[in-house]
Amino acid sequence: MKKIVVTGGSGKLGQLVVRELLAYNYDVLSLDRVAPAERLCSSWIVDLRRSGDLYEAFQGAFGVAHLGAFQAPNLTSDAETFGNNVTSTYNVLRAACDLKINKVAIASSTAAFGFIYAKLPWLPEYLPLDENHPSRPQDSYGLSKIVGEQIAHSMATTHQEMSIGSLRFPGIVFDFSYEIVRQRWSDPRGRASGQWAYIDGRDAAKACRLALEANFTGHEVMIVAAPESSMKQATDDLIKKHLGRIAKKTRLKGNWSGVDSAKARKLLGFKAEHHWENYLKSER
Repeated sequence: MKKIVVTGGSGKLGQLVVRELLAYNYDVLSLDRVAPAERLCSSWIVDLRRSGDLYEAFQGAFGVAHLGAFQAPNLTSDAETFGNNVTSTYNVLRAACDLKINKVAIASSTAAFGFIYAKLPWLPEYLPLDENHPSRPQDSYGLSKIVGEQIAHSMATTHQEMSIGSLRFPGIVFDFSYEIVRQRWSDPRGRASGQWAYIDGRDAAKACRLALEANFTGHEVMIVAAPESSMKQATDDLIKKHLGRIAKKTRLKGNWSGVDSAKARKLLGFKAEHHWENYLKSER
């Protein structure tokens, strides 16, 4: 059994990733600052800002799924959000490099583009967004994700046998009844900065596993999302009403997602399995 270390293993995504890896017969060690609500595997209480703990935890590991971070701005001070997220990512990658752990998956975010928490709103150059679109975050969280991706790129450049996947997730849905999606329909403007994109937590967990199993080297940033938007309306109509004139990259119809997961499909073989239409069938 190959050992995978999951940082942030007590969180919502962390617990799903742990379950996903256990289902595929990995030996999992969870690291977090708090104990998990349900003990699914071996779990250590660890502060990722203390690198010494990581060197002990990573012994004998095949890979690392790095999820441990503040998940948004305004959960604590901007300085703490940025400092914690950046230092944790650096320490995790530094320890992985030193111990020759060549498989790392990192939970990044589409907030890295800079639209979701922008203090001075700006518009995309085109939709759906892909990994080549400029990223200009104005908030501590989005900026921490960009810097984390730069750290990953630097580490992979000097350790060329490494495979590091930074997975840019949009808003992750953990309410598997999908009632939270139904509630969002009353305010499509409020989701416009996230391009109406979403991903089911179970699909996000699967993407983390696939990134650890994928056959590529270096650092790759990949958007991972459902192919449809979280809205019932046609995305073209939503753009016209809430964003204005924006170039459309492809000939998509219906409620297409404002972010493009084509790269993740190519490199990881990722395909979303959970779609809101399957859970809110009467609203389809």
